[in-house]
Order: sequence, then C-alpha cells, then structure tokens
Amino acid sequence: MASVAVLCVSIAFPCTAPGVEPLEELLDRNEQETNGEELVELLLDLRRNPVPVNNATERQFLRIPFLTASDAVKIIKWRKDNGSIGSPEVLGTVIGTENALRLNPYLTFDLPRSLPEKGVKDGLKGSVYGRVYRELPQRKGIETGKYEGGNRRLYGRVQISSPNYGVSYLQESDIGEPDAGDFQSFSFHAERIGIISQVVAGNYRLGFGQGLLFGQGRYFSKGTDAVDGVLTFSPSLRPYTSTSEENFMQGGAVCLSPGPFEVTAFTSRSRLDATITNGIATSVSTTGYHRTVTEQAKKDNLPLDVQGVNLRYRYRAGELSAGIGGTFMGYRYGVPVSWLGQGGQERRAGSIEANAVYRDVQAFGEAAFSRNPDALSWTCGIQALLGPGVTGVASARHYAGGYFSPFAGAFAERGNDGSNEEGFYVGLNAKVLRNLDVGVSYDIFRFPELGASYALPSTGHDGRVYVTWKQNPSMTWSGLYQHKQREETKIQAEDGGWLEYVMPLPKSTNRAQLGLETKASSVFTFKTKGEFKSVESRYAAGSQTDRGWLLYGQLKSALGRFAVTTRYTRFDTDSYDAAVYSYEDDLPLVYSLNTFSGRGHAVFLLVNWEAMRNFRLAGKYERSWYADRIAYGSGNDLRATSSPGSFQLGCMLQF
Repeated sequence: MASVAVLCVSIAFPCTAPGVEPLEELLDRNEQETNGEELVELLLDLRRNPVPVNNATERQFLRIPFLTASDAVKIIKWRKDNGSIGSPEVLGTVIGTENALRLNPYLTFDLPRSLPEKGVKDGLKGSVYGRVYRELPQRKGIETGKYEGGNRRLYGRVQISSPNYGVSYLQESDIGEPDAGDFQSFSFHAERIGIISQVVAGNYRLGFGQGLLFGQGRYFSKGTDAVDGVLTFSPSLRPYTSTSEENFMQGGAVCLSPGPFEVTAFTSRSRLDATITNGIATSVSTTGYHRTVTEQAKKDNLPLDVQGVNLRYRYRAGELSAGIGGTFMGYRYGVPVSWLGQGGQERRAGSIEANAVYRDVQAFGEAAFSRNPDALSWTCGIQALLGPGVTGVASARHYAGGYFSPFAGAFAERGNDGSNEEGFYVGLNAKVLRNLDVGVSYDIFRFPELGASYALPSTGHDGRVYVTWKQNPSMTWSGLYQHKQREETKIQAEDGGWLEYVMPLPKSTNRAQLGLETKASSVFTFKTKGEFKSVESRYAAGSQTDRGWLLYGQLKSALGRFAVTTRYTRFDTDSYDAAVYSYEDDLPLVYSLNTFSGRGHAVFLLVNWEAMRNFRLAGKYERSWYADRIAYGSGNDLRATSSPGSFQLGCMLQF
C-alpha cells in the first residue's frame, strides 16, 4: 500500500532529480555490522575536502571507496596524455558516465596550482562536534547501581587540518559508563612532504594487499554489492578517528615514497580488554563497555606490541601499471594467550601481495603466512570491464585453519580473520538498459572445521540478484533477492531430551527486498522499502521454518535551513533467526543499522537545522512498540517497557 501511494504521488508531481544515493542503497542491503561509522565519516570528510582530479595521486584517489585502482590509473594516464579534466562530463569519457556521476560529490575539478607560501595557517579547516544520547526508560543496571554511570552516551570530537597537516581528538562514553571520557583517541598526521607520503602519530589503521595480514581498510562486507567490496583499495595508512574501541594501532607510522618504491614502517603498543585467568588471557572483549565492576576489571589489561614494515614497488609502462610488495610484522602480548596455543605469547607473520592493471583489467592477490602453528592463507582474483557497462569479478580464497593475524580483514563468508575458510566468488554488474542496472553474485564456500565443537567440514553457497531501475528522473526502484545455504553447529536432543549431541544444523535462507525512492518535488522525497525473509532449519527431529517481514515509509523534506526526516516501520518475525535489518538516517557521523525482531512497529523523527553558516544542530527521537513482550532486553540491559525509546542531540561547528 505504501509503495502504491508513493507511486501515485511521484506520478502526480514529476520533476528531475538524481536517483538513490549510492551509499544508502549499499548500506540498506547489509545484514551485519560493517565498518559503517568510518565509511560515513570518510564520505562526509570527502564531501568537505574533495579529491582534486587534476593533481591527485593514485593514493589520494583510492581514498574514495567507490573508485577502483583501474579508474585511478585511467585518470592519471588521461591527464598525462591530454591535460586537465575540467568537468564531470569529461571525466565520464574517461571512466564512464555512471562512475563519474557517482564520484562527482567527492571530487573537485579545479585546475592545478601551487600551494601558497603563507605556511600552515593558509587553508586551515576544522570542525567541533558533540552529541548526547539518552534512553527512555533507563536500563535496569542503572536503577540497581550495577552500572556505575548514568543514562547518557556522550561523544565529542575536534579536528583541525591544513593542506599538509591534521590533528584529531575524540572522546566517547557509553550508557552506564561512569567516566565521560571512557574512550579517548588522538592522532596527528602530515602528508606530501618531500618523499614522506604520510606520517601518523597516535591512533591509526593499516591496510595492505587484500587484508589477510592488515585489513583495517575494508568498509563493505560480502554481499553488499555484486562487485564492490571484493577488492580493497584503501590507503595503506590513515589516522583513526572512529569510536570503535578495538582493531586499531596506537603509536606511530611513516610512509615514504622514494621513486617507484613505497615503504611503510610502523610500531604500536595498544592495550586490549581481556579476561585473564591464572596468568593466561582466555578471551578479548571488543564491546568497549566498562559499566560494571567486572567489565572495568577487563579494561586495558592485555598489552599488545606490534612492529613491522611494508615494502611496495610500482611499475608503469604504457597502459600497464603493476605492483608487488611484502609485509613482515612481529607482535607480542603482555601475557600468554590461549588462542596462540600452549604458552603462546608472541608470533611472526608475513605476506606477499601483487596487483596489475592493464586497460580495463585488474588482477590481484595476496598470500600470508603465520608461524606456530605454520599456516598459509591466500586469495587472488581478477576484475574487468567485460563490455560497455558490464563489470565482472572472480576471486578464489583458501584460508588455513591455523592461520591467525590480530588485524586481518579478509573477504569472507564467515568472519574476516582470514582463517578456516575456502571459497570461490563471481560477481557481475551490468547496465542492461540506459535506466536499468542488474547485479548478480554467487559464492560457494567450505569450512574445513565447522566449529571448535564440531571439527568436520561443512559446505554452503550464497546467490544474490540486485536490480536498480530508474523509472523516470524522479523515481528509482531497487530490489534484492538472496538464497543462501550453510550449516551451523547446534546442540540437538533426542529421546525426549535424554540424549544431547553437537551436530551441524543446515539452514536455508531466502530473502527479498523491494524499495522505491521518489522525488515528489524540490522539497519532498519519499522512500519506502519492503523485505521478506524465510529461514528453514533442518533439525534432527524435523524442519522448522521461521519467517519475518518489514515495511517502512519515509518522508524527507528540505525547507530552507531545515531538513526533516520521519519514518514509520512495521515488522513481524517469528524468531531472531528471521530478524530483518534496516539502515536509518541519523545524526552526522552516526551509523545506524537497526535489527528488528519480534512483532511491532517503530517510528523516528530526525531534524537538521543549519542555524547559521557552518553551524548545524540536529536531533533525533525514535521509539518502538512491541506486541509480543512486556519488557525489552535482558539482564542489566532490561528496560521495563514494551515501547523503548531514545533521543539524541548534536551540534557541529565547521570553520
């Protein structure tokens, strides 16, 4: 009904407008947490500080997640052969019209010019941002005193940058944490100073090759797009400015670019939250919560020292651009850890990476090796423009069961640690018609060991079809169909519960999405999405099918300095297995991927107000009503209501 209503409105009020924002469309397909906050922050920064098309290096181009190494090489070659690129239309002749339109918000076409000689202050930019979040009603842990903090989440960030330097500081505390600055992060960086490509002091992240050893630059999970996300294109070194309290380096790193070589040396000493029993760390906590006495006892009690170096060599000749490199690192925990075996405390690991771009074809690969136990993991593949508007990718992976890197971020079906998985993936994106894009992907995978309690192998597959249809300049339809089969370990019972044993549980998932976005006028934008999900679990005692669906309608209006977004959502799922995920608009720098499980409805209202130039206020109120429960959450997180709500306020000053 919502789709039909929006369709009628869009036909009644036709106008010319762009289609679905690529980021929103991609994030709406997710069914798991990704590096979303960093991605949102990166794209916001790129909009404010776009990449200069006419003098950017390949390294700078690859800051844009949607731009491939092949496109970067094409742009650089065009500039060398033909001079500057003066407009998106000219860029479209180089990398294709659709790509140029997609990348346009993150690029500037200003002609090259030398930097002023006024020093660091010239071109100084910065931002100050803060927000506060509260829940209604508060959690049980706050009422009973088990949580030592109050009912608020606080966030503050300051960033200052010039063309060659930048500094960033942020602090954050979660609900229930007593310290307003429970997590703090600082980084200073400088770039493009002689042979120094970049130097970072403080917190930072690394990304080399395809993420087997260091994959802290992977933003998209498998299945987000048929082609995007298989390869990683992020810079090897970048400052860390996210609130995620894990998987980052803390120390210093420098990247040098003497001629065709690139050398990145790094050192780090971070402290992890961990459970330590009898002098051995048995697990690491990645939640970042320090609310109770037990959680605070785990805080920063496991030191991790890391040192290493990455060396790359770039070769260019005509239309061929190739590179080969290697990474070596050593790491040591402050105490022995259980996941490195008996008395394991330190390890050495290394990797070799290679890639080559020739015209519209890019080949890539990486092999990584970790000692004690000896284990080799590798991945390789090829991505190519197969014809006008048709892009394909194929990749194979073999991740050894004994492989381990604390910073892996590999392309995978289950997890991203580059361990215990084999697979072959193919993906295809095609512009079938001028206004119709179709994507298809298929992944077949195998786990040598299904789990610690079930050491036998397991296989599965995942097929998806993506469709985007721009019915007219003001209307865009998007669709997704997915069929997946895989197994999970499960304790199953027989003989009335007297006999219990662990065995694989086959699951078959079918998922369908249909969305519509339409620009009804220069003020109003309507968006609606429906999703249906079915999960069949084949237990020893028989099969069980859980189903779930979600439908929302959203209205977004821009009235002068005000922008208001409101959404109404209905959902109904039989169990958490059939939970449905939905990406939501939120305050600046906030990534919201909500999980809907149970039966009920929800609403949110988001208001943005540009109070004055470069100063913005934003607020969001959201609430859910559940018909299948009388309380929300459990344990210390229990909230004594069937209709939990929250609100948050934020402000940003830019200069």
